[in-house]
Amino acid sequence: MENKNKVQLIWGIVLILMGVSVFFRLPVVIEKMSDTVDLNSGLYFLHFSFYLIAVILIGGGVKKILNYWPFKR
Repeated sequence: MENKNKVQLIWGIVLILMGVSVFFRLPVVIEKMSDTVDLNSGLYFLHFSFYLIAVILIGGGVKKILNYWPFKR
């Protein structure tokens, strides 16, 4: 059981790191995509979608890390 908890903690940290990396990488990727393909009409939806993915990744990682330590309620 202890080994599983450590794996979940590591997985939570990885999720947070991936969410943060999406935030920093997104402007470059969107700029490349908008140069190659005409996405002017769907550009705001594309921004929203990728930022939503990043928030979900970070939220899932935080939830896993908080579940690692048992808090008394």
